Amino acid sequence: MRTKLNIFLVCLLVVFLFFSCSKDTEEIKSDVTTEEVSEFTESNDDFLTVDYDYFYKELSPHGEWIEVSAKDIGIEIKPEETSLEGESTSGFLSDILGVKTVYAQTGEELFNLFVWRPANELAETMIEESSVKEYTPYLNGQWVYTDEGWYFKANTPQEDLTCHYGRWSQDEELGWVWLPGKTYSPAWVDWRQNEDYVAWAPIPPGTYIENEAVNVKEQINENRYTIVEKKSMTEPSVYKYRYQYVENKNKIMIKEMTKTDGVMIKEKTVINKGPDVSDIEKKTGKKIEQVKIKKVKTKEESGISKDGINVYTPEIKKSKEKKNVPVSKPEKLVSYKDAKKITKEDKGELKEEDKVQKKEEKEMKQEQKQEQKEMKKEEKEMKQEQNEMKKEDKQQGKDKDKNTGKDDKSKDNKKDGDNKGKDDGSKKDKGKN
Repeated sequence: MRTKLNIFLVCLLVVFLFFSCSKDTEEIKSDVTTEEVSEFTESNDDFLTVDYDYFYKELSPHGEWIEVSAKDIGIEIKPEETSLEGESTSGFLSDILGVKTVYAQTGEELFNLFVWRPANELAETMIEESSVKEYTPYLNGQWVYTDEGWYFKANTPQEDLTCHYGRWSQDEELGWVWLPGKTYSPAWVDWRQNEDYVAWAPIPPGTYIENEAVNVKEQINENRYTIVEKKSMTEPSVYKYRYQYVENKNKIMIKEMTKTDGVMIKEKTVINKGPDVSDIEKKTGKKIEQVKIKKVKTKEESGISKDGINVYTPEIKKSKEKKNVPVSKPEKLVSYKDAKKITKEDKGELKEEDKVQKKEEKEMKQEQKQEQKEMKKEEKEMKQEQNEMKKEDKQQGKDKDKNTGKDDKSKDNKKDGDNKGKDDGSKKDKGKN
């Protein structure tokens, strides 16, 4: 009897272990199973469910990925708290996740984010008011009017990628940083305009397409807008035409400009409406041809073609389950603390370089000034020499004329003497006769 009972217990244990292992296998399988993402729907959950590995690999050589946590930027979460409101000493996380939006997360569930900061060389062509150049999105390129509205064609592939996916945020310490996103748009910007000027700014993180359009609920800082004259909007390298407050006395107030429709869905396509093309044509004085956008499946196919612009839309996968950590992460990461330190060091080096450059420029100006002074002195001396030579030439001319006059007089006197002698001889000859 006892033997039968033991056999029964062993069988029961085997069955239990079999089903337990099957369940674990299913859980592991479900963790790695991915599905294609919805075309337009985005949310903050994407930070934990969407695999952004493609962006990590593409952008790593052209900047640095920074790991940002709530603790790093001054958010305190108490153990008993069941929600997180977007408030911090820097406002950075609230900007990333959407200002004044509540998230059902405990301190343990609060996840880290990965943001990309462009390398300094991408800012080399940017025109800034300060001596330290800082990269600004949607500046280094050209606005092109397409069948999807206003498309921003950036001057580099990495900028092109970050102009059509994800969102930009500006941190006091780090400057402009980019967060990945899975939905494509010709540009993720907010538009403003008046009679003569047009302005745009990156749509902040946490702002998504709702009811077929993007509605920027929170006011964007005026300093984040780029302003250009409408007549210059379609010029290549539009940063060259940026309205500079240093050069102009009157500051254009964004709040006094009219808000214009921007990113929306039309005929199952994300478009970027922006200013009316007929108005831009009127201001530029030229016809603006509509360019066709074609989505391609490989990066090698992307670029300008005779038919229009070929846009590569990478395949992005989404995990079926949401965990408390991102699906993937960049191979190389910098902490927020180290990134701030690097920023300060970079700025210090740039300021030092700027000081050296200014010193060199000052010395060069002094040298140029001294050279100009010496040149003027030489020119003055040459003029004096020329004047003296002219005086000498003039004096020599006078002396020559004077000597010529004397010679002529001597010749005349001699001639008169000779004639007189002849006359006297003639008289003597007559007296003898």
